[in-house]
Amino acid sequence: MNTADVVVVGAGVLGLSTAYWLAKTGSKVVVLDKGRTAWEASGRASGYLSLRGETPIEARLAAVAEKLWHSLDDELGYVTEWCSEGRLWAAFPYEWEAMQETYKSFSKTDFPFRLIDGDEARSLLPYLSDSVVGAIHTTHGGHANPQRTAQAFAWACMDRGVVIRENAPVLSIRTSGGKIVGVVTPDGEIATPIVVNCAGPGAGKIAEMIGAEVPVAAARLEAMVTAPLPPMFKFAMIGNGVSVRQTHRGNLHFNGGPHEWIDVDLTSEPVKPTTPIIRNAARRVAELLPSAKNIPLLRCWGGVIDLTPDHSIVIDRVPGPDGMFVSVASGHGFGLAPAIGKALAELTLTGDSTIPIRELGLSRFANLPKDWRKQFNWEAGNYNT
Repeated sequence: MNTADVVVVGAGVLGLSTAYWLAKTGSKVVVLDKGRTAWEASGRASGYLSLRGETPIEARLAAVAEKLWHSLDDELGYVTEWCSEGRLWAAFPYEWEAMQETYKSFSKTDFPFRLIDGDEARSLLPYLSDSVVGAIHTTHGGHANPQRTAQAFAWACMDRGVVIRENAPVLSIRTSGGKIVGVVTPDGEIATPIVVNCAGPGAGKIAEMIGAEVPVAAARLEAMVTAPLPPMFKFAMIGNGVSVRQTHRGNLHFNGGPHEWIDVDLTSEPVKPTTPIIRNAARRVAELLPSAKNIPLLRCWGGVIDLTPDHSIVIDRVPGPDGMFVSVASGHGFGLAPAIGKALAELTLTGDSTIPIRELGLSRFANLPKDWRKQFNWEAGNYNT
């Protein structure tokens, strides 16, 4: 029988980050994924570090992540294409009132946000639509290449002895005497006392294997890439319901628009893109950046994002048989992965973390109704607009 000190479920950037920090302490780590590495959310993400100004705890976590990103290429030994040029949230008239409220919450954090008018926004980005009436700007934050980052973490993990097993779904988790003792896959059992649940939209299904609950819903994410353009902007941008960044090669990488709520299981295939969502997102980008209106799309792809009921992050020990820990990043796992992975590794090994996570536990969902997805209108087939 194979053995491991820790089995990490999920080979996305969050799971790989956790595995890396665990392996750095000398732990023997096996990473399992039902499909391929970073094939569902991470490799199909926008690539942003979200500053998560909605709550102070998330802003502090983002500050730790930003510091780690600046030295991540050196830490891992591989290139992520990190670009630390800040962020711009642009507002059309229909978004302006909500953006001013967002600014109030952002301004409570330690990041230096500025609320600017449309003219100043266009001075930062001349290609921006004349219809933009204002924006929030900060020199903090940034973006990276999702595929290169996932590759960097995977290679760095393997350099430290981590075993990454693709096409290895978890069939069951064995317990004995109130403790986890093994993980069963189609290729056999791995004896382990610890399971780190980084299965994203499947985190709830993994938790159910030990009789626990982790509330998470899955939504279809779609992303698109245009043909290369001359340099337009270096910061990460959000506006008109889409997120846009320009890659090192000049392509516009964007996603957004309505997301369809879906159901996932532990063997489901990766989702495919749909024409209505592609068309909607492309229209929104053309409205935001009119000069990009006639630029051809090179590729588009579908992915899955995980969302918790309060849209906030979970990092916690899972109640029930001893030995399971979990993180659900609620759609912001890529940018925060260096910090979340480090915090989750520390929590797993020591029971605590030097990174502030105490407010990110599962206990906040203690009174969540069983049919919360129905009450939130998050059932499969509905749309998050």
